[in-house]
Amino acid sequence: MDWSQPLSVIDGRMYIGDRWAGTFSSHSAAMAGIQIMRNGGSDVELAEDDRDLLAAIDADEV
Repeated sequence: MDWSQPLSVIDGRMYIGDRWAGTFSSHSAAMAGIQIMRNGGSDVELAEDDRDLLAAIDADEV
């Protein structure tokens, strides 16, 4: 996944362009996930489901 591309978050739902990527536990969790994937850092503050979603999105070939 190219994390530098435009992403949007609406009520915890992340979109890559107009494609739905997944729904996080909250808007702030989605924003934190984007920050972590773009800039590095620890995902320890995210819930396990949010970490799993980040990993699945990251594995996507978008």
